[in-house]
Amino acid sequence: MKVTNSLEEYKPKYSGTCVALGFFDGVHTGHRAVIGSCSAEKGEHPCVVLTFRESPLKALGRSTPTLLSTNERKAELLAEIGVDEVIFADFNAVKDLSPQAFVTDVLRDKLHAKKVFCGFNYRFGQGGAGDTDLLTKLCEEQGIAVEVKEPVLREGERVSSSLIRRCIAEGRIEKANTLLGYPYAIEGAIDSGNHIGSAMGFPTVNIPIGEGLTVPRYGVYASAITIDGRRYKGATNIGVHPTVGAHDVPLCETFLLDFGGGDLYGKKATCELTAFVREEKHFGSIDELSAQIKKDCETIDNMSL
Repeated sequence: MKVTNSLEEYKPKYSGTCVALGFFDGVHTGHRAVIGSCSAEKGEHPCVVLTFRESPLKALGRSTPTLLSTNERKAELLAEIGVDEVIFADFNAVKDLSPQAFVTDVLRDKLHAKKVFCGFNYRFGQGGAGDTDLLTKLCEEQGIAVEVKEPVLREGERVSSSLIRRCIAEGRIEKANTLLGYPYAIEGAIDSGNHIGSAMGFPTVNIPIGEGLTVPRYGVYASAITIDGRRYKGATNIGVHPTVGAHDVPLCETFLLDFGGGDLYGKKATCELTAFVREEKHFGSIDELSAQIKKDCETIDNMSL
């Protein structure tokens, strides 16, 4: 899949495209209904996703929620669905366009769109003036078909990024993963940490939680961590180390239950959280903490992940 970092950088290279429109934070099951339909129908026309580098709310100076995925992770997820090209546009480049100009200048002239896919609540044009009805009308005038996807429901609730964020923040990680369609993950380069885990007999893989990402409820999770293409079962703590000196920012630390040893510092790791085990707490001593970690590892080792 090709990644293009702006509309200006995009060079029209297709006689026609199928285009999926949206911010798609997390690329959850609701988003996949839109993008999957686009990918499934591409045929002779490639599937192109037009999204944004940053939340449109940030560009408009409004309060922005935490994110479910970095752009790198978003691109990985889109590639898995079968997208041919993703354009991470600058929202400022389109926010002042009228709905008519967005359809003619961007969809018709720039992207050569033959069919457009979006969610039921998609807005576009200056001030969000355009809705799906207007998009359908304007596109049809230009010979562009439009398919609007209805909301996806899970257990009677509409799948949305805001609902998933709330589930993650509350420690309901299994429900969040169901809504996402895959396990919520924290990715990054492994750093050296402070070696407290090693001193206690539980050496950990430490992954910084990216700024602006949704932080799970503090506590211990069953996890699966992938490093160099190999997957390990893990016991992950998300939190601030209240027993051994609290940190200012939360950390993601994972003890690998089936790791044979070796130097992992600097390598990219993906830590998927699969089940919430217990909340983070302050222990009276290092020995108490060590005993609890041993119990956590035994609990997780007996779980089917």
